[in-house]
Amino acid sequence: MCTSFLMDECLKKIYYINFPPGGRTNIYGLAVFETPIPGELLNSSSNLIASIEPIHENKVEESKTYHHMMVSTFYGITCFLSTASSWNIIELSLEKDIGQGEIISIDSFYTDKTGLVLAFTTVHPTKSKSSADEDGYQYFFRIYWMKDLCKAKCVKEFLPKLTERSQIIELPFTPTQITHTIILKNEISETSLILCGTDDGIHLYTQNSTTTLWGEEAVYPHFPLLSELARLESNILSLEIREFGEKKIIAAGCQNGILHLAIMQKDSTTGNFVQIENPTFAALFSPITSISMFSSRSDGESHDINMIVTCAIEQGIIYRSLDKKNFQSSFQLKECTLHDSVLCSHVMDVDLDGCNEILVGTYGGELMIFKLETPVEGEIKYKLVWQRSFAHPIYRITGLDLNQDGYKELIIVTQYGVHIFVPNLEKAKDQSNKPLNDSEQKDLESVATLEELQTDLKLGDEMVSDTQQSGITETT
Repeated sequence: MCTSFLMDECLKKIYYINFPPGGRTNIYGLAVFETPIPGELLNSSSNLIASIEPIHENKVEESKTYHHMMVSTFYGITCFLSTASSWNIIELSLEKDIGQGEIISIDSFYTDKTGLVLAFTTVHPTKSKSSADEDGYQYFFRIYWMKDLCKAKCVKEFLPKLTERSQIIELPFTPTQITHTIILKNEISETSLILCGTDDGIHLYTQNSTTTLWGEEAVYPHFPLLSELARLESNILSLEIREFGEKKIIAAGCQNGILHLAIMQKDSTTGNFVQIENPTFAALFSPITSISMFSSRSDGESHDINMIVTCAIEQGIIYRSLDKKNFQSSFQLKECTLHDSVLCSHVMDVDLDGCNEILVGTYGGELMIFKLETPVEGEIKYKLVWQRSFAHPIYRITGLDLNQDGYKELIIVTQYGVHIFVPNLEKAKDQSNKPLNDSEQKDLESVATLEELQTDLKLGDEMVSDTQQSGITETT
């Protein structure tokens, strides 16, 4: 089992970038995307931000997939472009496009079919026609796309041209999170955009293959749970949709503190994901700010499905074995109650031992990292192993291999800038060459065995209320 460690030995902070003057971000301001070409050519004269030397003895081979990210800064977007052994930062100005507006949320993805897609929502102040009326706001959903990515040698070549082709959709509600997911339409897989908002609904957008324009279509055929939430008048603040093998898990966190969960199973005949049982929900009594699903191990050797959920009022809760127990197995991160609003969460293998750690960030600027401990007397615990304070609220956390050395950098997005930590490569070398010892292997097996035993013991207990509301079951 993974043991406690000195995180300072595993991470080195090597870079910090301030957003442009007047720029700041929010909890919906980060987008991660992949491309088959690098962000910048190595022989370019532009200023590449170099990381530390890779640990590989031979020269780093350029990957076929490059991981980039964008951070919205209200009036523009700061782009971090991945390149072998380095990364490049460029500013994508949107002042001509959005004028006096401000960016609320952002998402981006790349597929061979759609090319690179950038989607974001904006708010614009409006002047009332009468002095007796209050000024109002207009909201827009903006989608940019470019299909000729394969003709470029690097992302930097075409990124400034991305705004040349766009579509603007006026919204009658305040938008929140944007995300994307794969759906099956006419027996063809395609990537769709999902927009949450304060109209109690979920909006699904797909691209017309003929006109290339984006249009809204019904949510129910693809996600029955999300369609039902519109009827229940639930404003979704945080949405996570993940596939684990033949299962698709949908978790939706609402402004009223209700956490909804649905499990879908892939139909081997049609390829569609079908909801296999009634969705369940749990009341957390505080607006839900983030949801992150994960497996215990980062190397793909574990098949458990877990979830970390954070709330606006001092809560961080881990749910284990979602596909078997729904909300029955949970663990409170007590240290979160010592701080103010918990805004974000992320899961990654920080110390490179093959086990995923839990990371949470707060409005007060506290970053906390938790690690799964060996079960003691039948109880599974996560221990706080590292904590660091930042000057501004932490809005997003992610892990990306920006410098293409095979190891993810830890990226902390605060209100006014981005902090990047790289792994200690000597520590990485030691961990990558160190197999699990017998004790660690037994500890990992004991966690799985313990959870299976707990499930068996609770088969006769009524852990879930029989009360159902419109096919949604509450966990008590």
